[in-house]
Amino acid sequence: MIIKYPDPLLEIRSCFLDAPALISLCAGYEAGSWRSKALADHIFQWIPFVALDQESQLSLGAHNFLEMIERAAAHIYKTKKSSSRGELGEILLHLACVTNFNTFPILCKLILKTSSNDTVKGFDGIHVLAKESGIELWLGESKFYGDPKAAIREAVTSIKDHIVPAFMNTEKAMVVGHVGEGVPRRDEVLELFRKQTSLDRLFEIAVFPILIAYESKSVSSFDRLCDEYRVRVEEETIELRKYFFECAKNIPLKFQLIFVPIHNKQDVIAHFDKRLESFV
Repeated sequence: MIIKYPDPLLEIRSCFLDAPALISLCAGYEAGSWRSKALADHIFQWIPFVALDQESQLSLGAHNFLEMIERAAAHIYKTKKSSSRGELGEILLHLACVTNFNTFPILCKLILKTSSNDTVKGFDGIHVLAKESGIELWLGESKFYGDPKAAIREAVTSIKDHIVPAFMNTEKAMVVGHVGEGVPRRDEVLELFRKQTSLDRLFEIAVFPILIAYESKSVSSFDRLCDEYRVRVEEETIELRKYFFECAKNIPLKFQLIFVPIHNKQDVIAHFDKRLESFV
């Protein structure tokens, strides 16, 4: 069986293929306002596909929809005290990789949370991309911030911490037991995560998607889609791409930047919390 994902909401506003590769994704406007609620609703739609295992996702249907949503919501959070809401960034990373790059999730870290307000260490997303020439292992980091440059600095720091051999070997040992039967090229994936496999081999085929959701001056300066808006967003993301390059220029990895400019972070969180509170 094939998992049926929600229809896409975010649209590509800019795309650059040369390193570091970049796409920017935006929810757009409606009736003179940026679509905060639409984005929050879309993130909520993806909860079952981020916080439930593959077997549960395949069984999702009208007969058990409420039960599955409640189970998935229990892996997100229950408190309203946090202003960061890193889980929203993790979900955005997951849906962007699946929707825009056709990756297949090996492990979603939210599944590992044993209580709603736990924080799970390590990469935010672990996906595989099956290609004719072989596989790519996608090891993702996400940040859901107000300040994009602060988000970039934190993401680069996280990547530096995560690629240390001691950390990577611990991550490999944790992941290897969670590679499901439906993962494409499963034997090749398992081989990468075997203790005996050198990290050099893993890094040779690894891509590091970095998702930065941030409050955008370009988004807040408009109330509708237009050519000028698209130009402004592209210019903004080019500048952030340059800043990322300066922060990460000494890290010999292949990156895929995913920028998600938003109007107001707290507005998205408020709409998401309102959806979530009915199920926790």
